[in-house]
Amino acid sequence: MARIVHRLLQMSLLALPVPALAAPFCVMTEAVPPQCIYFDAGLCQQRANQLSGGECTVNPKEARLTPSVGHYCLVTSGMASLCIYPDLDTCQKEAAHQQAACIIAPVRPESPTADPFALMRPGNAGGF
Repeated sequence: MARIVHRLLQMSLLALPVPALAAPFCVMTEAVPPQCIYFDAGLCQQRANQLSGGECTVNPKEARLTPSVGHYCLVTSGMASLCIYPDLDTCQKEAAHQQAACIIAPVRPESPTADPFALMRPGNAGGF
């Protein structure tokens, strides 16, 4: 009888919802929302390369990148990041060497994006 009760308790515990662990790396494309199922940066980057237009990104709920001087960051599976790469090609070569992912660097607060509402004349360096 005790064995049956023990079995029923085990079955009821299996039926309870288990909190899902969110992975720190996501693969996304224009057609598919981010798939945050990768714990290995190299596998994420590899899958992104297989998909046309795919990109490996960092799950913003799991990790934060610190901006630096580069436009691209190399991120390892241990979440160590180095945001010093000026171009995608250099970053991807190093990412392949280290089994890491190459991510677009976060924007630094002192480097705001361009104002889309600024009026510019062709051939003029400034606004009206």
